[in-house]
Amino acid sequence: MYPRNMEHSDCIVIMGSNMAECHPVAFRWPLKARLNGATLVHVDPRFTRTSANCDIHAPIRAGSDIAFLGGVINHVLNSERWNTEPFFRSFVTNYTNAATIVSPEFRDTEDLDGVYSGLKEYAENEDWPYNAFVGTYDPASWQYERTGTQVAASGEATSGAPTNWDAVVRSLLKARPRQDSTLQDPRCVLQLVKRHFSRYTPELVEQVTGCPRAKFLQVADAVLANSGPDRTTSFAYAVAWTQHTDGVQMISCCALLQLLLGNMGRPGGGIMALRGHAAIQGSTDVPTLYHSIHGYMNHPSALKNHASLRDYLATETTPTGYWANQPKFMVSYLKSMYGDAATLDNDWGYEWHPKILGDHSHIATMAAMAEGKIKGMLCVGQNPATSLNGTAQRAAMRKLDWLVVKDNWLTETAMHWKNAPEIVDGSVNSADIQTEVFFFPATQIGEYEGSYTNTQRMLQWHSKAADPPGDCRTDSWFYYQLGLRLKAKYASSTNPR
Repeated sequence: MYPRNMEHSDCIVIMGSNMAECHPVAFRWPLKARLNGATLVHVDPRFTRTSANCDIHAPIRAGSDIAFLGGVINHVLNSERWNTEPFFRSFVTNYTNAATIVSPEFRDTEDLDGVYSGLKEYAENEDWPYNAFVGTYDPASWQYERTGTQVAASGEATSGAPTNWDAVVRSLLKARPRQDSTLQDPRCVLQLVKRHFSRYTPELVEQVTGCPRAKFLQVADAVLANSGPDRTTSFAYAVAWTQHTDGVQMISCCALLQLLLGNMGRPGGGIMALRGHAAIQGSTDVPTLYHSIHGYMNHPSALKNHASLRDYLATETTPTGYWANQPKFMVSYLKSMYGDAATLDNDWGYEWHPKILGDHSHIATMAAMAEGKIKGMLCVGQNPATSLNGTAQRAAMRKLDWLVVKDNWLTETAMHWKNAPEIVDGSVNSADIQTEVFFFPATQIGEYEGSYTNTQRMLQWHSKAADPPGDCRTDSWFYYQLGLRLKAKYASSTNPR
C-alpha cells in the first residue's frame, strides 16, 4: 500500500497501526511529510518505532480509541476556531448531511438511558436484553424528516417490464429531506452530533483512555490547527482498528471527525487504511465480500424484497446524495455482467443474478461446514487453520468431502490433515479424516502483471518481474480454466439452471 497522499499532509495521526514496522514502505510518506514540516502523531498503547519517529506519542488503553476520537470531536465543535472560521461551516453545510433535519421520533442515548430509539428486545436471555449483533435496532425513527412523497411520473409500469424506465426511477425517489442551512435547528444532524459528543470532555477522555489530559489536548490542538482552508490532516489505521469488535465504529468516528474538519476529498486529507497485500484493497472493491456486488452495492438477497429489479431498487435506492444514482449503477453493473443479453425487456438480466440466502460470512460458513451443510471449499489466499479459533475451524474442515487450497506454500490449512496439533498429540487420527485435499501452487505478485489498488483507491499497474516456478498459476488462470471445464462438463445438461 502506498499512501502517497500523506506527503501533502500538514498533520498525520497514526492510530491502530505500528506503521514503521508493519508498513515500512508506506511509512516513507509520513516521514517525507515531516521533512516538509508536518506534525506526526502516534496514538497507541505502546511506544514503538513509529512513536519514536513522531512528534507526539499519546498512550491510550487498548480499545479506547472511540473515547479519544470523541474527545477530539467535542474539542473541535466547541473551539473558537471551528465556530468562527467560515471554511468549516461551509464544508459541512455543502458536503455533508450536517444541515439535514432528523425525524422528531429519534431519541439519543441521553434520552433513553444509554440506548437509541428503536431498540428491539432479545427475549432469549432476560439478563442481557440487548443483542448487539443481530437485528438490535429498528432504524425507522432515525430517518430524515421529509415534507411528503414525490409524485411519480405518469406512464410507469406497476408490474412486469417497465414501459418507461425513467419514470420507474423517478417513482423510487422520495421527497428531499428538510434542511436548516443555519445549522441551528436542534434536530439537524450537526446539533445531534454536538449533543451526543458533549460527554467526551478532556477529563472523561483521560479517565477512559488513560491518556494524560495535557497530552490529549496537545493532539486535539494539532489536528485542529492543521485543518482548514489551506491545511489538511490525514489519519492512518490498520488491523488494530479493523479487528476490534467495534472497529467499524472507530473508523466511522474518525470519518465523522474528518468531515467536520473538511479533510475529505482534499490533498493531504482522508483516512488511509493500511493493508497487508498489494491488492487487498482492490479485492474488497472488486468485490470478494459475499454481501456486496461491484460498486459496494448490496448483493441481491432472497431474504429481502429483492424479487425483481424494481423491488431491489425500491428497497436499496436512497432519495438523495450519491446513492440516489443506484438505478444507474445497478443497470450498468448488470450490463457489465450480461452484455447484449441484458435489455430493458428482461429487466437487464436481473433474474439471472444469484441471490444470497443468508449470512455467508467466514465464521458462519465454518459453522455450517461443521454441521455438514457444506461439502467442499476453495481456500485461496487465506489460512483458517491458524486463524481465529483455529481448533474449531480445523474441526469444521475435517467434515468436508473435498478441500482445494491455492497458495504460495503448503500452509497449515493445506496440511491440517497431517500436521495439525490434534494430529500430533493423537487426539485425532489422520486415517479417520475423509476429506480429499488438493493443493494448487499459486504465483506471487511479482510473477505476473496486473493492476492493484492502493490505500487511496488509486489504480496502479505493475509488470511481471520473473516467471513463476514449476506449475504455479495465477488466480485468474485458475478460475478461467475451472470455468471452461465446468461449462464443458454441463454442456449436455438439461437442468434449467
